[in-house]
Amino acid sequence: MRWLWALLLSLAMLTPSGGRAAEKEVRTYRIEHNASPAGHSVRSYYLDLIEKVLADTEGEYGPARLQKVPEDVPQARLLAQLAHNKLDLLWTTTSNLREGIVTPIRIPLDMGLTGQRALVIRADRKAEFDKITKLEELSQLKACQGSYWPDTVVLRAAGLRVVEFTWIDMAYPGLHDGRCDYLPRALNEIDGEVAAIGDKNVIVYDRLLLTYPLPMYLFVAPNQPELAKRMRVGLERMAYGGNLRRFMEAHPATSMIFPLTRFQGARIFHLPNPDLPAQTPLTDKSLWLEVEAEVTPRPRS
Repeated sequence: MRWLWALLLSLAMLTPSGGRAAEKEVRTYRIEHNASPAGHSVRSYYLDLIEKVLADTEGEYGPARLQKVPEDVPQARLLAQLAHNKLDLLWTTTSNLREGIVTPIRIPLDMGLTGQRALVIRADRKAEFDKITKLEELSQLKACQGSYWPDTVVLRAAGLRVVEFTWIDMAYPGLHDGRCDYLPRALNEIDGEVAAIGDKNVIVYDRLLLTYPLPMYLFVAPNQPELAKRMRVGLERMAYGGNLRRFMEAHPATSMIFPLTRFQGARIFHLPNPDLPAQTPLTDKSLWLEVEAEVTPRPRS
């Protein structure tokens, strides 16, 4: 019998323990995937950032991968799906209503660039926009905006006229047929988006910027507390260690906005955000990248 006990002991030593087997389990997290060509470039930035955080925290939380779930629904429905645990992760801009549905990780994924916007305009209207020096002059024109976007509230509160479109792809034809005059897009998305659209009759107009506090957050499903902790830990490390900005400077979707001296001399119109949650960490300067702080702008309105 002694030989049998020896054999059993040897087999036990070769068999992984329950804990080790669990550590090697690859966890799958569902994330929305939208096939809209307009946002393909900037979506690659957020997906790559999330995958980097998962990779950087693998030693503590184990391996993980993203499962892209095809969705073609408004942002309001995506938040509802997240709240009902039909998605595990969602990146989107914040508002009081949105934070009332799902709690975000309050680390701006884009360092606040979503609230710093240049304009997409028709190329033949550049001279017209060159003459605009006051917000009141811009308010005579119509902005293209997406339905359910929090910045629609911001623009209207500032007295700007807004025309809403269900999908961002529909706003570009609106520039041509006169339904709207300009499309404000985040600095970290505008170049890639215009390139993806491939419309030679529209240009990125970066001589006039609209800026307002509107962080892009990562929201995590209520039934995923460990995932929320994991993403918070990883994002905090990147933000406070300076790696979030370095990631943005190096990523193909966002590298073209650097150096920020590109925006030297731009007219900057500052807008308040009346729907900004009180918990927004505006005073934590490590989390925000402000174009105006790094260039010397012309007088602002």
